[in-house]
Amino acid sequence: MNNGETISTQKQDHFQRYLNYAISILEKYHGSEPFHLYLKKYFSENKKHGSRDRKRISSLCYDYFRIGKAVSTDCDINEKILIASFLIGKDPSFLLKEYHEDWLQWIQLSLPGKIEKIAIFFSIEKLFPFRKELSEEIDFSKFNKSFLIQPRLFIRIRPAKALNVFKDLKSADIFFETINENCIAFNQNEKITDILKIDKEAVIQDYNSQRVADFFLPLNYSEKRSLSVWDCCAASGGKSILAFDNLQKILLTVSDKRKGILDNLKLRLNKAGIKNYHSFVADLSVLPIIEEVKDPQDFIIADVPCSGSGTWSRTPEQLLVFSENKIKEYAQLQKQIVKNAAKYLSENGYLLYITCSVFKKENEENVSYIQGNLNLEVVKSGYLKGYEMQADTLFAALFKKRSI
Repeated sequence: MNNGETISTQKQDHFQRYLNYAISILEKYHGSEPFHLYLKKYFSENKKHGSRDRKRISSLCYDYFRIGKAVSTDCDINEKILIASFLIGKDPSFLLKEYHEDWLQWIQLSLPGKIEKIAIFFSIEKLFPFRKELSEEIDFSKFNKSFLIQPRLFIRIRPAKALNVFKDLKSADIFFETINENCIAFNQNEKITDILKIDKEAVIQDYNSQRVADFFLPLNYSEKRSLSVWDCCAASGGKSILAFDNLQKILLTVSDKRKGILDNLKLRLNKAGIKNYHSFVADLSVLPIIEEVKDPQDFIIADVPCSGSGTWSRTPEQLLVFSENKIKEYAQLQKQIVKNAAKYLSENGYLLYITCSVFKKENEENVSYIQGNLNLEVVKSGYLKGYEMQADTLFAALFKKRSI
């Protein structure tokens, strides 16, 4: 064997090991926690993997999840990974060269072209397994294809910070796309946290999460007084900062059922320059009386817990591990949260209901329930569709308290 053949064999063995590691990880993962956390623990326990190894193994795993249930059940996990690598990759990979050399001639085809070439193995109609629960407002074909494309990373430039942000980005010489005057998109793997002053000058926030601010427009408030705003499921605080940046003077209240989340939120709001706010722990799904809310609120943001199905291109493992019966559970939880929170609206106050779901039970059906059973009427509602621009899909509905 000459030197060239030896190097080739070594590469083959190396990439075969990547494949074997990915298969082992996937076979042991059962969905009890987000895959990125599971993977983080695996790499922490297996120090033998260097940064390049981790990147390649992770890529194979996520490619596998992205094809959901669209591959024939006759294919084993090894074959499914190869199919995923072919569909998602843009350049010839060593795995394809070794195991499916005949597919290399098609690697530069468009996604529809690739799908057509391997139709015997792959049916995109089966990729997303919950079609009957999907809203009629969602384009099923486009939504399915979006899972085969890695989503982009988006930031929102905070008020009066654009000059600094663009200066830092240009100095770093990285590629970005300006979506609008406040929104910039990057490739998912860009390390912008090393370049920008996150939360102080720019917020990492999906494009459609930024567009939620469009639902703030109908709010009426006087410049002579501050608007009381309660982010009742605050989580990481993205919507709180969005409200602070868009609604001028506000009296902010934040709550969440997890103390650890609020501790992290305190650090984030401090970086964002938001010092004067009220914070408390509360589970609105079980608390009909919330003593910490002393005054009626002009605006309640209810970014409720949900299936997250509009964001599964970022967490594609859900295509395989999500249980359909959870949709009904989430819908009931959301109703209870809104029912308890809405009691604290001021006269003519507004409640903004938000999910990152594409399921009608969590969205349109809950809007009908809220409007029919609570003292609220819809002002504006709709999907913020992200599947054509590598972004998340959200649903939002703005309600106004009915006058008695």
